[in-house]
Amino acid sequence: MTTATTFVQLAIASSLIATTAFANDAIDPGDSDSRWVAGGVIGGFTNVYAGEDNESTFFPAFQYNGERFFVKNGSLNFALGSQGEFSYGLTASPSGTLLSDESEYKDNEKLAGLVERDFTMEGGFYVYHTTDKGRMKFILNTDLGSKHEGQTALLSYTFDLRAGDWYVNPYVGAEWVSGNKADHYFGVSEAEANEFREAYKADSSLNLFAGVRGRYELTDHWDVNLNAGFVALGDGIKDSSIVDEDFAYHTSVGINYNF
Repeated sequence: MTTATTFVQLAIASSLIATTAFANDAIDPGDSDSRWVAGGVIGGFTNVYAGEDNESTFFPAFQYNGERFFVKNGSLNFALGSQGEFSYGLTASPSGTLLSDESEYKDNEKLAGLVERDFTMEGGFYVYHTTDKGRMKFILNTDLGSKHEGQTALLSYTFDLRAGDWYVNPYVGAEWVSGNKADHYFGVSEAEANEFREAYKADSSLNLFAGVRGRYELTDHWDVNLNAGFVALGDGIKDSSIVDEDFAYHTSVGINYNF
């Protein structure tokens, strides 16, 4: 039995003992409670790969806040149930990096010649603990596409604060990436080693992150979102010969229409 199948079976089995009433898991602290949210985001971020500059981009934003099924931050989710302040469900999302598309790095002499690392889908389950003060999240995912056969575990806490008309949500957390996944995206085989990079076998990595998000409702339908944060990369990633950074930073500004 695969790890992915085990995750799904455990999550479904646990739903059988859940109470019938549960919180809407789609709504994080500070989020709009509209059913549909659509807009756009302009953001900048640190590209940690060697020879790459910091990047800026525009991308569309979409969110669906269903009672059980919800789409959020590029992930597909299904709420199974809750018990008291705890709720849980299934989640799935795409996984990839710059190295997943050779056309993006073929002109970078420090990365050229690396074997393309395939995109995959990751999935597993989540557990939330929600109170008036904020929400704790635990997410455990595994590779559903059998590309790296690794796992990711994430634990975070988002505070639920207000400052005048602003929803203000500081967050902190940690993400553990298994050795298989870290090596898939940041490892260097003997065949890929050259004058710019040494062979590297990545170990598991514990990445720490923190940031703050602010949301302001301009009207009943329009809101603006600000976000800034950083990630401190774990040794398994930052020690790679194709990684130039110890920290990754990101900022973004978005505007949404709420249906």
